[in-house]
Amino acid sequence: MRLISSAFNPRVCLTACLAACLLAILTGPCAAQSRFYFASQYNWEGKQGFYLDVEGSKMATLPLLFGIGDGKGWRFIGKTPPFVGGHTYTARAILTPKLATLELDGKLIDSSEGAFLPSATPFTINDTPGWASGLGDYLMTLVSVSAVVERGGKEVGKLDQQLETGPARSAALQLFERGNPQDLALDVKPGDSLTVTVVFRCDAVDLKGLAPFIDKYGQCRYADWPEKVHTDQDLRDDLAREEGQLAAMPPSPDVDKYGGFRKAGWTMKPTGYFFTVKRDGMWWLISPEGNPCFFTGCCAAPACVWETTPVSDREYLFEWLPPHDGPMAACWKRSVWSEGGTTDYACFYAANCMRKYGDQNWVDRLTALSRRRLASWGFSGGGKWGAPQGLVDTPVLGLGATPRVTDHPDVFDAKVCGIFAAELEKQITPRLKDPFVLGWSFGNEWGEQVHPNEIADLMKKTAEVPAKRALIDFAVDKLYDGSIQKAADAWKVTAPGRDALYATTPTLPPADVEAMRRFFEDKYWSFIYATIKRLDPNHLYLGSWIVPTWWDNEEDWRIVGKYCDVIGFDRYNDSWDDPLVSRLEKETDKPVYCGEFSFPAFYGGTRGFGRYGAVAAKDDKDAGDLYYKWVNAAARDPYCVGMSWFFFRDQPLTGRGPGRGTDLDYGEHYAFGLITEQDKPKWAMVTRMRDANLQAARWRLAHRP
Repeated sequence: MRLISSAFNPRVCLTACLAACLLAILTGPCAAQSRFYFASQYNWEGKQGFYLDVEGSKMATLPLLFGIGDGKGWRFIGKTPPFVGGHTYTARAILTPKLATLELDGKLIDSSEGAFLPSATPFTINDTPGWASGLGDYLMTLVSVSAVVERGGKEVGKLDQQLETGPARSAALQLFERGNPQDLALDVKPGDSLTVTVVFRCDAVDLKGLAPFIDKYGQCRYADWPEKVHTDQDLRDDLAREEGQLAAMPPSPDVDKYGGFRKAGWTMKPTGYFFTVKRDGMWWLISPEGNPCFFTGCCAAPACVWETTPVSDREYLFEWLPPHDGPMAACWKRSVWSEGGTTDYACFYAANCMRKYGDQNWVDRLTALSRRRLASWGFSGGGKWGAPQGLVDTPVLGLGATPRVTDHPDVFDAKVCGIFAAELEKQITPRLKDPFVLGWSFGNEWGEQVHPNEIADLMKKTAEVPAKRALIDFAVDKLYDGSIQKAADAWKVTAPGRDALYATTPTLPPADVEAMRRFFEDKYWSFIYATIKRLDPNHLYLGSWIVPTWWDNEEDWRIVGKYCDVIGFDRYNDSWDDPLVSRLEKETDKPVYCGEFSFPAFYGGTRGFGRYGAVAAKDDKDAGDLYYKWVNAAARDPYCVGMSWFFFRDQPLTGRGPGRGTDLDYGEHYAFGLITEQDKPKWAMVTRMRDANLQAARWRLAHRP
């Protein structure tokens, strides 16, 4: 995911195939993925609804597209005007039960006979999907949207939406995150007619002409807000102010150094390590001192020189870059995503901290302050991706030098398993007796699941590959009652015996692929769990941070659940409550821990950060309020024993990568942090978080399932 998984946005998945096909038809092959949706209300898989957008990277060949679903298929109207920079356009899309029409500036583009089947989804405007956010040489700014629904010749629904187009969202700022999607209520039923009118401005874009975009502190030069840093002295002055604010919110005396709550009225016999217990229908994490704990953590603190932003080939975007020699040489990394090559990455956060704390001991000072911050804000400790020494975290183990047969190691090969176990032992041994390890985990999210394509890849391997042999044996014995002939017939191969079957390249039915996928995944996760528990029987094991809905199917939860002490999962959702997760929790009846969640502020697009889908907060106060509600609900969930916010500081405006080229941002560029990239705490957010953190254990103790 990536280090983290992107929030699932249905609009991304539903339009990908359509957009690529349409653009190829209308304009030829497209090198860049760039889309802007003025208005849409559709279900792609259900072939229902409509959308109105532009697709492509070149203004001269940019088509205006109108897609219409009738429940059986899609049809399309499109035209390349061409668009002209500096011009404001009005497009009107008209849908009736038998005819679709598209107009631009009052002139008919085209019409298409056929039915229209509305979609019972939100009416979405002003949207650029994350998968198609590449910049072109133009910028579309939506000015207004209106829609009218008619039923039986009478108006039954209407909306008018005016959008802000003032200086707060200048063209340069919009390039960081085009649009600002909104879901509006509009009820359109089968047989209705719908007229959608959009007014939008087209502007030419020249990145080099607008550059530099980023100032010496990593902030957008085209943005301004009260807390913006303008001088080195601003950084140092903020440190003095923070001292007074932290002094006014001392760490709670009611918790032990591991986050255990001392005033629960009951304790367990301490083991020196975290463990879990079910009491009065509620699962609890028990601290190494024996106190019940509802753990609230924060990922990646303090991340002194990470995350970084790729610089190579786009140096012109930056007003200033750290020198490559002297103390600030520490701000530079190369190929940080193991992509190879010579791409240079820079860390503005590290440069800001050197200015703030001094060149020589800035890491020590920052680390000490990070511990104090988390304690003052009521956090139990860290989470995934590192924490200062002396704070609890959830270390993520990896493959190391273990060879892979596809995307995963061949856990049916004894030699590979020996290497795998040795790599795990290397990582575990240094912290084998460490009470600050809440629990081990392995890998992250989507990448640790076995997917159907891997089964197909394995079937192309030679007969000597243990995983291929094991999967074929499983299928023959469990799916075909031990009959080689039945399996060969189903797989469209000829094989008189097992050895011959191993040597074939079978064509597997989907049901067989899924059964074999689950078999491989079960073996993979069972090996990891058994090995880690053999190497370290004292610490908990939290699994591989599965993401509900970002899986092949919910059986993945059940399989990983068999091989965990606590089911660690990540969830980027607008609220804790989720019927799917609740049902699976009850079914597996194990404690769960949420390793990542967040509500990064978008600030209305006025600072240059990206908008993180459906979980984006309006501002820092809103993010704090959303956190409070999330923790309150999670603390009352009988299965949840804790969670970790993602993450400690904001990401670079130009993206954390990977990437190399001339785009304005590569990878994630969200305001996830408790602090900014200028090392300034977000007081409106962390104060509210503190309120929730200090109450979480009490909320849990008071709840009765």
